[in-house]
Amino acid sequence: MLRFQHKMILAFLLFILLPIITLGFVSYKISSTALQQKISNQTVQTLKAVDRNVMASVSQVNAFSDYVISSSEIQSYLSTNDTTSMIDFYTKQQAVAGMMLGNSQIADFILYRENGGATHLRDSEIPSYGRFKSSSFYRQILQEKGKPVWLTPSEQQQFNENKKSSFTLGRVVKDIDTLDNLGYVILDVNSNLLDSSFTDIQDGSAYGMLVNQKGKIVYSPKRELIGKSFTIDHFSELESKKSGYLIDTWKGKKSLITFMPSSFQTATNSSALTMVSIKPWKEISNDINHIRNTTLFIVIIAVIIAGLFNMVYLKRITQFIQELLKDMKLAEKGMLSIRMKRYRIKELENIALGFNNMITRIQWLLREVEREQERKREAQFKVLQQQINPHFLYNTLESINALASLNGQREISKMTINLGKLLRISINGGYEVKVKDEIRHVKSYLEIQKIRYDNRFSYEVEIDDVLENQPVLKLILQPLVENILIHAFDQDHSGRIKIRGTISNGHGQFFIEDNGKGMNNSVLPNLNRPESEIPKREGGHGIRNVQERLGLYYGKKYGLMICSSENKGTTIRISFPIQGDKHGI
Repeated sequence: MLRFQHKMILAFLLFILLPIITLGFVSYKISSTALQQKISNQTVQTLKAVDRNVMASVSQVNAFSDYVISSSEIQSYLSTNDTTSMIDFYTKQQAVAGMMLGNSQIADFILYRENGGATHLRDSEIPSYGRFKSSSFYRQILQEKGKPVWLTPSEQQQFNENKKSSFTLGRVVKDIDTLDNLGYVILDVNSNLLDSSFTDIQDGSAYGMLVNQKGKIVYSPKRELIGKSFTIDHFSELESKKSGYLIDTWKGKKSLITFMPSSFQTATNSSALTMVSIKPWKEISNDINHIRNTTLFIVIIAVIIAGLFNMVYLKRITQFIQELLKDMKLAEKGMLSIRMKRYRIKELENIALGFNNMITRIQWLLREVEREQERKREAQFKVLQQQINPHFLYNTLESINALASLNGQREISKMTINLGKLLRISINGGYEVKVKDEIRHVKSYLEIQKIRYDNRFSYEVEIDDVLENQPVLKLILQPLVENILIHAFDQDHSGRIKIRGTISNGHGQFFIEDNGKGMNNSVLPNLNRPESEIPKREGGHGIRNVQERLGLYYGKKYGLMICSSENKGTTIRISFPIQGDKHGI
């Protein structure tokens, strides 16, 4: 089971470091793809420029060949075999070569006559006329009908095995008057014809090449590659004749390969050429590696921060939580003397202070509950004090009633019967009785008192029918009526007591009214205060007893309210809940 501190560290790693690592990985991938595309797009643009330069170089040689096949000296030589005119042409050719930057690209110049024979300007071995006519190069020259036909260095050996690293241009020479074939001109062009064009691609380890549809390298500034196969896993993408790029392995190295179709055409069946740029991925990935290394650096820093966060802050928080849990368990067991210590972190200090205040408040509330229970026990004890052993009481009352009846004392008999009724409710074991029983109890008490006071007062009772069967705390009317008889009436006063019972706003209510001498303004406020605030030395013991018992049993929103004016009587209202609303606070 992981400790809380370890869970917090794990959560930090998951919710902080994991997003950073994910962000770094995604950034690396996005940057890698974007960089690949950017470099490839730039390389494609460079390849287009190289292609234009290649075609410009080829066009220069083609223009020179145009001059050659239209030269009157060549026309004359091929038609008459006049070597003198050939010498004149060579002299003329040197002047033309000077105009073409010295014409340093032309390595050899060969003329084949239609009826046989060959002449060239260099002292080197050349293919015989018969070998020339048997080659596919000858057939392509005839097919083009005077247009230039090119052979790349790798294709050169099918015509001349001794020339493996040069370009060859061939054209048929036609009579400018009859358009008959007079012969064939072959120009041996130096391989460095295109080197200057491909220098734009070369950057570090990057270089370019021309690849035909069969996957053979027909030209490259690196001469050792000419004639070799361009072997990569995704060569089929180069055959699509579209521009693009791919990541593949070339010569054992991961490389970015950019390609586009070339405008340069050759004489072979695989005449469609593709310009290819190869850049080692290691050079390209330097910028991407910077992103990777930055991400790793951030992760390492985050781990260090996590360690510091754990030591400086998280450890304190976990210790605080563990301490809080321990103190809460002690408080749960009833040890309310515990207090949490102070903490330097403001938030933890506030929590600790709140916990201590809560424990202090709980202690105060428990003391209040104890005091409430004590007052309730005292109130119940006061009730119990008023109870008399029922068996002894009933037997005594029955004896008194029998003696009174035998001696014709009807008043005594009546008092004895009412006293029995009065005490029946007092010795009832429950806290509540029905309203009608509480009314019967107070009526019995009043009947006894009427005899005692020689009928100097009268009483009236009005109770709503819907209230009669509702439960109410017992012995709440009799102490109030007794208080009226003791304090409200004097011997010269004819007293009147009225008791009303009704239901108002969902609550039961009793109104006890008298026409006695009332109360002065100094006494009334004390009697209307909450029972806990009534000083013990002041009067109103019966009132205080009823108020206290109502508050304890039903809640503080129920109890007594007294309205009185001096010499104008007193009205006491008792409120109590109807069933379903008991103990409302």
